[in-house]
Amino acid sequence: MRAMNSRGVRLDKAALFEALGYAPHAGQLEIHRSNARFRVVSCGVRFGKSTLAIYECIAELMAPRAESIGWVVAPTYDLSERIFGRVLSVVNKRLKHRIKLISERDRRVVIVNAGGGRSELRAKSADNSDSLLGEGLDYVVVDEAARLDAAIWHEHLSQRLLDRRGRALLISTPNGWDWFAHLHRRGQKGRDAEVKSWSGASWRNPALDRALIDAERARLSADAFAALYGGEFVGEDPFPCDVCHGPSPDVTGMVMLREDEAVAECRECGKPVNGAGHTLVRREPSGQATFVSITLIHREGCKVHFPPGQPGDGQAGVLIDAGDRERAVVEMDG
Repeated sequence: MRAMNSRGVRLDKAALFEALGYAPHAGQLEIHRSNARFRVVSCGVRFGKSTLAIYECIAELMAPRAESIGWVVAPTYDLSERIFGRVLSVVNKRLKHRIKLISERDRRVVIVNAGGGRSELRAKSADNSDSLLGEGLDYVVVDEAARLDAAIWHEHLSQRLLDRRGRALLISTPNGWDWFAHLHRRGQKGRDAEVKSWSGASWRNPALDRALIDAERARLSADAFAALYGGEFVGEDPFPCDVCHGPSPDVTGMVMLREDEAVAECRECGKPVNGAGHTLVRREPSGQATFVSITLIHREGCKVHFPPGQPGDGQAGVLIDAGDRERAVVEMDG
């Protein structure tokens, strides 16, 4: 949790947080300790994501650099103020001697950082994309990221980080399988050292009453509870697997097997693949994934068996949902 500038001045985040009276809970601490360039946090409600973001902003302001600039970005100015206003409150209370400038009209604060340099933080709204043009950034904190259009991240914010090799903290309650979910999944795979992601369940915040959370579990559907309180992305993942590239609209979703032959599975997603490791699962225009394997068995007679209770029971030629991956058996006369 230490940051150091070229002159050897160090910032100890743990010591800074202690001095500011901030004691992160275990879930927040994991994120604070990460040095990943992009940190993506899918949180349940009341996990403490705003508090996490506030103190990350202060740590960035205090980091010893000759100069730095960062933004807090949210879907609206009111939401960006939720973090920026509390940053100002902490700075006014605990770091007043370091303040060089506060402009509430411009939503801007400038302080003297731990290395004696100049650090600036501004609040921005994503509903005014013109305000997101211009300068390069050392860091950006994006609140309620799942409520932002993908173009805001890809065409405005991420580009601001290129020339200074800036860092990003993106936090949100999940809102379906969108660009934020895709970036979160990228961080879960562990193949990109620059991206790290977490799912922060509400109950990881020890200040919350677990009985109240359990009452919400009883009131909500399983999917709604998983998203709102578990910080999870629910439903079928629409993005192709990074390894087998499935499900794919370019495959048939069916394979014929010998009696002694088995279907291989992708090492990444566990779905059926061929010998070359390419997906066998079809993505239908509706988005549904379908797959059926047919095993040929040479015996007397000829009849088709589908798993009882499955679509196509008693019928020939009907695909079975890939989620079940049941096997249809065709008995054919040898």
